[in-house]
Amino acid sequence: MGSTNLFQYINSTFHYTIYGDGAEVLIAFHGFSESGRSFASLKSALSARYTIYAFDLPFHGATKWNEPRPFTTSDLEKIISQFTQQHNFEQFAVLGFSMGGKCALHLAQTMPQKITALWLLASDGIKTNKIYNVAVYPRWGRSLFKTTIQHPAWLFAVVNIANKLRLLSPWLKKFTYNHMETKEKRERLYHTWISMAAFNPDINLVKKQINQHQIPVLLFFGKRDEVIPVAVGEFFAEGLSSCLLTRLERGHYFIDEKINPSLTAALQWLK
Repeated sequence: MGSTNLFQYINSTFHYTIYGDGAEVLIAFHGFSESGRSFASLKSALSARYTIYAFDLPFHGATKWNEPRPFTTSDLEKIISQFTQQHNFEQFAVLGFSMGGKCALHLAQTMPQKITALWLLASDGIKTNKIYNVAVYPRWGRSLFKTTIQHPAWLFAVVNIANKLRLLSPWLKKFTYNHMETKEKRERLYHTWISMAAFNPDINLVKKQINQHQIPVLLFFGKRDEVIPVAVGEFFAEGLSSCLLTRLERGHYFIDEKINPSLTAALQWLK
């Protein structure tokens, strides 16, 4: 296990875990309902090259978001700038899994000169889900989303019917229930989605920045992923001058020891 630490930002306290003691720095952002501890299994593959700082994002893990507003892209930029100054490093690699990919992509867009490598694992933010767009962008969508968080029975009924009609796979049914079954989980989903609405990277600009600053990109997507299909990774890889796309025989959740051989191979490519 890594060592745990706290970072103060305005009125909020961010929790992060440090793994490894490599010469280079890697800042890692986890997926929804997870925390920085989710990356513990990657230590054996990445720690020889990197010292990993794995943040708990707001509404997750031990981080306490105490601001009277949603977490924004401006907050992320300020946090990273302050954090790098405190720890006395200017450049770093960035890794994002699923939801955390939005944070990684935003940093690639806004501070590419600082990034030494971009690791995207089943990354969100490349192609936004239509359901998410409806839930967080139009005012009526947010209202419906908030009502659903408070009274989810209708959603569960729709999910059950869709599953019986084979319009929704058993895995996606379970995925929905796992994130919506308790009031606490539904409230975390609401606050996270509303905050992440601001994390809407301009993918064409991201690619332009990547090529201009010669940032190597390492993509990992699961062939059986029903949340973020491998085609999303293939789309993002198009036109990048230095990119390794690894297609895994996995679903969406592949952050475990089984991915380490693929990470080791990617590190060899990175050299």
